Amino acid sequence: MEFLDVPTVLKVSALFNLMAALAWLTLAQAFRIAPRAARLMAAAHLVRIASQGCGDCMAAWPVLLQQAIREFGLLACMVLLLLALRRMLRSRQRSHDVAWIAGLGVIGVTLGLASGSGLAPQLASTVSVTVLALLAVREVVRGIGSQLSVAITACMTLPFAALALLGMVHTAELLLVPGADRFTSGALPSPGRAVLWLVITVSITLSLISLMIWRVVTRIQHLTYRDPLTGALNRRAFEQALTEAQAQLQRGHGFALAMIDIDHFKRINDAHGHQAGDAALQHCVRVWQAGLREVDHLARLGGEEFCVLLPIGSPTDLATAANVAERLRSQLAAQPLRWKDIELNLSASFGVALPVAGDAQGEICLARADAELYRAKAEGRNRVCVATQLGAMVAA
Repeated sequence: MEFLDVPTVLKVSALFNLMAALAWLTLAQAFRIAPRAARLMAAAHLVRIASQGCGDCMAAWPVLLQQAIREFGLLACMVLLLLALRRMLRSRQRSHDVAWIAGLGVIGVTLGLASGSGLAPQLASTVSVTVLALLAVREVVRGIGSQLSVAITACMTLPFAALALLGMVHTAELLLVPGADRFTSGALPSPGRAVLWLVITVSITLSLISLMIWRVVTRIQHLTYRDPLTGALNRRAFEQALTEAQAQLQRGHGFALAMIDIDHFKRINDAHGHQAGDAALQHCVRVWQAGLREVDHLARLGGEEFCVLLPIGSPTDLATAANVAERLRSQLAAQPLRWKDIELNLSASFGVALPVAGDAQGEICLARADAELYRAKAEGRNRVCVATQLGAMVAA
């Protein structure tokens, strides 16, 4: 079919990569959306244009130079792609593994070119790209596997898995099929291979765009439901979680509230300034978050006042909630804040209460926990007070 001739496919691929590079640069420079990752992606697309060749435009060049451009370009493109992916996913993985794999690939391609072999350079770059593609699969699974559904995660990893599979097949072809290195000797790839590369390139780009959109949406949700200073839930998000917990109470799923107030917080601001106060709030949240489960909800209600929603196994299991509050209290007392050249000893008072049936908004539970908090402060602070009598309180 005429529309599948290789030069046409290569031109379409070059045009797509050029447009994609411009789009990523626009995101980086004009909209400031993940600028570093977007610049890396733009560079990857531009390198891909050079590495795939353009048919007749490189026909007069020395074969050795054509091989060097294609193999080094393919390897550089994959490195840039993986680095961009890690930035999009905010991966904490350092780039030593990428550097080692890319370095070994560069050495292999260089030695292969120096030896005059048509097979060795392509084999070195193909193996390196395959390993990097497998690393990309791992990064996507680690980055979004716990936050998105299995189906969405599979769709995101599919292009990288396809690239890795193509690399494995090509490696086997180079090793087992005589004359398979003809693709680096100046000849164009087959139409099927050219189309497959284009499909994978487009799929990877779409996958990364999807990750970018997911990152933007996640950021918007974070700004909507999180306190900007501490990262704890804000009041709006906490009230929503409390309403949902009250609804679950009717189905036998219990919870408790622990109101928290940092002791003598005003003294910190007066003595050391508001920056120290902000640092104290952030320190408390870090300590408490480390002692809570993923299902627990820590929220900042305002100033130095916080509240924790603690799902528990039984609607009457007050002892478990009290133990959690005591653990949070002792952990904070044992971990002073080191701010600049001083050490600030922090403590907090806790009031714990169970909910009551029929209180749709959780107002009664909040009031009872707040009352216990004030009792803890009145009795000397740095302690946990628990509302032990539910009585017959039912919301009207």
